[in-house]
Amino acid sequence: MRRFTSPLEPTIGIRHYLLGLLAILIGVYFIGGSLMSIFISAKLPAGESLTAFSSPQDLFSKNEFFALNMIPFVFGFLAIVFCSRLIFKRSFRTFLTARPRFDFTRFFFAFGLWSTLMMVSFFMTFIDYNHLIHWNFQPENFFYLLILALVLVPVQTGFEEILFRGFLLQFFGKITQKGIYLILINGVLFGALHLMNPEIDKLGAFAVGYYMMSGIFTSFIAIMDDGLELSWGFHLANNLFGIIIVTNNWQVIQTDALFMDVSEPVLGWDMYVTMFLFYPLMILVFWLVYRWKNWNKVLLQRK
Repeated sequence: MRRFTSPLEPTIGIRHYLLGLLAILIGVYFIGGSLMSIFISAKLPAGESLTAFSSPQDLFSKNEFFALNMIPFVFGFLAIVFCSRLIFKRSFRTFLTARPRFDFTRFFFAFGLWSTLMMVSFFMTFIDYNHLIHWNFQPENFFYLLILALVLVPVQTGFEEILFRGFLLQFFGKITQKGIYLILINGVLFGALHLMNPEIDKLGAFAVGYYMMSGIFTSFIAIMDDGLELSWGFHLANNLFGIIIVTNNWQVIQTDALFMDVSEPVLGWDMYVTMFLFYPLMILVFWLVYRWKNWNKVLLQRK
């Protein structure tokens, strides 16, 4: 079986990927961005302009603003489905996995493992800084948030995974078959995507490195496991945790999560633990469970 990060058909060239990328950009920015602008304009009081508000977020409830920010991801996801059928003329599944079908067992295993590690990290943080982590449960707002998150976050994380670890990984696979190059390129691009996030201003350059390391980690497990099941499960658990379990007042999207972290934005020990302990630990677990082999062939030769 061909690896999913390799071109599946010799007739699929770089021009197909460039057309696909254009379609994705249209879906995300033109259609999704236009709809966001329409909703924001509709919320403006009569006679007021957006410049009178410090942020569009001031016009919406937290749940509304969360849903608003998910719109581009929905249309990006649909654009990739469109590309797979009309531009690449191949199954959408081939952007997800090299297996005959998407392996939900792998997906939920990665989701459960990362959720467990995050809960351990949060519990340890809560013990030390419980005076800075407040119980924030607001039943009506939270349950609306929970429904929105369970519907929209799988689409948002799925779009990012398919775009970076599926579509772009295969695109760059047309240029180089060396997995180590694919992993590094993917990590840099994933970090660059988050350069405009407010946490970059708050935490500095290290936050960019954190995003790059996360991109490298997810690209590595996607290549080693021949699919997106593990990386998508990890990504979904990570984002759901930051949306429904604990939030703060300075990250890119603020929600009515169960807990509110009111501490000053600093580089905490949890980031270092994540990068230098949890990520290697997860790689070890996946290697043991799924019996990854041919590391040198995958990372260096890719043939």
